[in-house]
Amino acid sequence: MKRRWQNKIAESSATLPVACVVTTLLWWLPQATYSTDYLLGLAACALTTYVIIETNAVNALLRIRSRMVSSLFLLLMAVCGFLHPLQHATLVLFFVASSFYFLLRTYEKLRPEADTFHSFLCLSLASLFWPSVWLLFIIQLWNLGVYLRALQWKSFGAAFMGLLLPYVFWGTAALALGQTTPFLEQCAAIIAPFTEPFSWQWVIQLGQTADWNGFWSGVHLGLSERLTLAAQTHLPELLALLLIILWGLTGFIHYLRKSYDDKIRVRMCHYTFMTMLVSLWLWLLLRPSDLQYLLPLLLLTTAPSAAHFIALTRTRLTNLWVMLLTLGLIAIGVIALTPFPLFYS
Repeated sequence: MKRRWQNKIAESSATLPVACVVTTLLWWLPQATYSTDYLLGLAACALTTYVIIETNAVNALLRIRSRMVSSLFLLLMAVCGFLHPLQHATLVLFFVASSFYFLLRTYEKLRPEADTFHSFLCLSLASLFWPSVWLLFIIQLWNLGVYLRALQWKSFGAAFMGLLLPYVFWGTAALALGQTTPFLEQCAAIIAPFTEPFSWQWVIQLGQTADWNGFWSGVHLGLSERLTLAAQTHLPELLALLLIILWGLTGFIHYLRKSYDDKIRVRMCHYTFMTMLVSLWLWLLLRPSDLQYLLPLLLLTTAPSAAHFIALTRTRLTNLWVMLLTLGLIAIGVIALTPFPLFYS
């Protein structure tokens, strides 16, 4: 069967370099210069992309030679201009991506303790910037036992040690210095993320471009007024969320239909990402005020299955759907660069 244009792009060795150039340009265009926050954000994105490249290379997430997973991740990051400055969410994204890298290395391993320890250590380090992400260890333990078949008593102990190690050091230092209040507030934020917003903040104030707190400032209004207010002040964020959900649903449905063509190991790796993706969808439904942190994680877990869809789909209907999603990607990038008075007045 004749290959579609997206299959040719997915298999091209030029796809990733082009995505890097486009991402670099879109990182520069909104402010026509590189401030320190944007440079640090670009560096964090580059490190996360490298982790994704290594994850794809080690686990062969696509059964063809392709860099589509990392390229799609870069393009989605590029159009989300509100994620470009270095901020807590981008640091959480890097550590969670690293957690997946180590976790997938445990597949049916006889001695998975070291990789398990590093995976859950990365997840715990991510929780220093967003305490609630610590709760994702439940999903990762499920993936470790059900899909990766590496959950043993020793690996469970390694996961437990990785989760607690940063807090053991922090708690010891807090006791020695007599400054336990931030540590206790952090622990309270972990065990009760859905009750009271936590007041502790990381001591380094990193760049923010979107007024995420203002997103929920109109809760006293009716539903239609809230939606209108959100659309007027956060159009790029809402459209980016919609596009990422569409990419995620597309990749999810496609992979459930076509997973039988992949090797068992590859299937288990994709199921690991997809389980986390569904968990993040449910989290967003129950806790929409966490959109600032959930959106980058949705982007990360959407990329593998969506890239699988782009690289391996063959029908005319799916070809048309890829074109529509690509046009949506371009439109969001344009909206993020252009201040429309209609929406921002």
